[in-house]
Amino acid sequence: MIVASQSNLPRVPVAPAVHPFIIPDEHVPEHAGTVSFLSSQARQGEWILPRLFRIVSVFGNVEIDLTRARVGPGTSRIEVRAVFGNVEITVPPGMRVECDGSGVAANFEVDAKTQPAVGVDAPLISVGGIALFANVEVKVIDPNAPGWMERLAARFGRTGP
Repeated sequence: MIVASQSNLPRVPVAPAVHPFIIPDEHVPEHAGTVSFLSSQARQGEWILPRLFRIVSVFGNVEIDLTRARVGPGTSRIEVRAVFGNVEITVPPGMRVECDGSGVAANFEVDAKTQPAVGVDAPLISVGGIALFANVEVKVIDPNAPGWMERLAARFGRTGP
């Protein structure tokens, strides 16, 4: 992108917007995953999302938090297989999300009501797979957004709890 010049000033190239959670492609692992059988698994904090991340949940619970995760440019795929289980994936608002999973007597959905418009250069998190008598939910949540207590206090004109 080039900034328009004014009078006799030279044209200055401007770099595209940089997402703080994107790391160079050579640092992104190809694949990894987690399995939850009659148990609970969680992945949160600072970690690197591989290009392909597989989740298997059988009578278990898996929580994947991407709000502080690092991702590579382009597309990262999360494949889910859930049977009588629960899978929750939390995505920050600066990433694009698409979901192409299927459910049989199950829930497989994206809750992106709070997601602002993001550019085409933003990383894409593609979630797919199958849920059988299970719940798979992808939520777009801003970790810096005010909590329900702050929103309630603001609604009633108070500044604190």
